[in-house]
Amino acid sequence: MHGDVVYLYGLHACLAALANPRRKIERVWCTENVVQRLDGAPFRASISAPEKYYVSDKKKLDSLVNEVHQGIVIQAQPLPTEPIDIVKNLKANVVVALDQVTDPQNVGSILRLCRVFGAGALIMARAHAPSETGAIAKVASGALELVPRCAVSNLADGIRQLKEFGYWCVGLAENAPKSIRDTDFSGKIALIMGSEGAGMRQLTKKLCDFTAYIPTSAEFSTLNVTTATAIALYEACGR
Repeated sequence: MHGDVVYLYGLHACLAALANPRRKIERVWCTENVVQRLDGAPFRASISAPEKYYVSDKKKLDSLVNEVHQGIVIQAQPLPTEPIDIVKNLKANVVVALDQVTDPQNVGSILRLCRVFGAGALIMARAHAPSETGAIAKVASGALELVPRCAVSNLADGIRQLKEFGYWCVGLAENAPKSIRDTDFSGKIALIMGSEGAGMRQLTKKLCDFTAYIPTSAEFSTLNVTTATAIALYEACGR
């Protein structure tokens, strides 16, 4: 990200950005191979300002992002975050809230999981939410454009608001009294996921209506936050 723009890369991330009417695209660079793969004209037609579209060689794209770009790079304005009030009108019954999960790879992966399992939004405190980057977009594989990200002043206030909106707040914790398999996920559910290592903070855990653990091997119980979120979403969204 440079200044007030972000450089998106990766085929799925860029195609989702081009299809998103909320995304303000400034420039698009892609290789001739990508143009041919995407059938040329339809791809160009998806861009509102054709003069901002450049067919370039791999060397040019390499100079824009020092990452595996898959032959396409987009310069765009970051997407704005949403107020938490939007969760009142979601069709989905499940949302995810992150407690100090700051790693961009994890955030991108969790956005993708939210889209895969049908969670309606991702909620984070502003102070602990990583800035939008091309890395997050690529890992999210298009979900960055599709899953609303709600920014709250702090997570404790966010959880209190979720309760006011009718959500049951279920925190995932290794030392919880009940297995996730035995947890009631009926109604509106907010899954609260803590950071790797530290887990949920004490105040966060105290504010949850319930806590649950994921059954694992006694000899090796460690799960990263992305894997834990996948299991939790499978349980919460699949019933």
